[in-house]
Amino acid sequence: MLNTILIGIVTVAVAVVWPLAALAVLLGGLLLVYLRGYVVPYTPQFAPWLVERLPIDVGFSHGYGTDPDSDSLADDLDSPAPDAVLEELFRAGVLEGDDELHLSEPFETDWEDRMEELAAASESELLERAGEAARGDIEAQSHNGRILLAGDRDVWLSRPVAIAETAAVETLAERGIDPDVRTAAARPLRLFLDRCPDCGGPAAETTISRCCGGPGSTQRRPGREVLACESCEAVLFDFERLPE
Repeated sequence: MLNTILIGIVTVAVAVVWPLAALAVLLGGLLLVYLRGYVVPYTPQFAPWLVERLPIDVGFSHGYGTDPDSDSLADDLDSPAPDAVLEELFRAGVLEGDDELHLSEPFETDWEDRMEELAAASESELLERAGEAARGDIEAQSHNGRILLAGDRDVWLSRPVAIAETAAVETLAERGIDPDVRTAAARPLRLFLDRCPDCGGPAAETTISRCCGGPGSTQRRPGREVLACESCEAVLFDFERLPE
């Protein structure tokens, strides 16, 4: 939004002198925002600071550039208690360990294979399977690289999250886990990702300000800790969304 405002100001200024050039400025600026999320270099670093200090309300009621992604297939559902989900994952042999939890080798292998399959699938197949994994009366759509699960309440997912969670739900279903539990478990299982489900790049713990310079990544909380792909900079898990 901040970059869009700047583009508008520059376009008006140029239009006074050269109307035709103003059109080129407008189209070029909007194209840059669409492709990488900003025009001015280092916007993800300085924008939160600048927006906080503006003397006017620029329309960010929930944080600057808040990402529209809802983060999980389970966002539109009444989920079981975290303890019940954890107990079921242990019972089914998905999780192992006492002091330090980890995925069982059989589940990890099956989940990774399913993610590779979905990453290579056609867009229509991914949408169909993501809609089935979300359950309910859902219509899955693709918009600018994001997936919309349209239902009683719209749920937006990034492509990597949709791949990871759809694969998790399908793999858990093969182990006879209750539908409510497997949908609720899909988000926390992303904590164990060591590579991006979409591009295959390595995953690492970082902060929003150090990664994710593309569309929708600029936030009021640039220090927010996330698990992100080092190659494509997709956010794979937001640690602020861990249950209390």
